[in-house]
Amino acid sequence: MDIYLAEVMGRKKVIDREKTMQAIETVVRQHGLAGLTIDAVAKEAGISKSSVLYDFSSKNALLAAFLRSRMETKRAAIADACAQGGWSEDAWLKGLLDHIQTAPSEEDMAIAMIVAAGTGSSDECRKIFTETVSEDMAKVAGQSARPRAAMLAYLAAYGLMSMEYFGFHSFPPAQRNQILQDIGWLMTASPSDTTPPTS
Repeated sequence: MDIYLAEVMGRKKVIDREKTMQAIETVVRQHGLAGLTIDAVAKEAGISKSSVLYDFSSKNALLAAFLRSRMETKRAAIADACAQGGWSEDAWLKGLLDHIQTAPSEEDMAIAMIVAAGTGSSDECRKIFTETVSEDMAKVAGQSARPRAAMLAYLAAYGLMSMEYFGFHSFPPAQRNQILQDIGWLMTASPSDTTPPTS
């Protein structure tokens, strides 16, 4: 009986957490960062405030959980692209390029702006970003026979994503496709071994 109860409670906790993640995203989409509160998330999720407080003690904790969830979703999509592509070299980078073939939607851009605004006051969110980027760069360098070229391609892809997600520029589809092809070409490039001048 105790084992059964523990299993049921474990499943309930997973369900409550999934509801909470969905509720955080809904609240942020509808009310912005200012509307992200424990009460708002609990109401949207249809669970008690104490259930939310069990995992998240503050607004920053909610934002960090939301950011981590978004990162995990993105990584899962890239991993799926890698599995379907069956690449051996530059697998993660090729998966990333495959993932960003579709330009971000207006909703994606809105969420990116909200999260970016929130991370300015959240050490935990900055830590998540820092760790994620460091892990990404390690994958890029570790999976490539041309790590310098791969790093250039990664930086170019990251620059494209930043421009689009933050609404700085929107490329016409044909030009965007060409840019992605050029970024893919960078992976095969051979940067000169000559050290560039410092002045």
